[in-house]
Amino acid sequence: KNDIVVDLDKLSEIPKKYYTWKNGDSSIMVGTSAQELLKMFPEVVNMDEDGFYSVAYERLSIIALAAIDELNRKVKHLEELLTQDKRA
Repeated sequence: KNDIVVDLDKLSEIPKKYYTWKNGDSSIMVGTSAQELLKMFPEVVNMDEDGFYSVAYERLSIIALAAIDELNRKVKHLEELLTQDKRA
């Protein structure tokens, strides 16, 4: 098993959208485009027997958690630099 390495710039390119289902339901949903995501993170996209794509949000959430870890490491590093600067 390999650790997930996240490219934060690539992750920030994931489209975040409001949308309504094409089946006539007028409920406003939030999500992303499976077709766009397929280009960046194919491992989080499913295709059904009719050829329709869908996002496996449970898999995408793990990538998001890895991104949070990366951001946390960066924040801690910046805090250390600020602390060192104040001591100098």
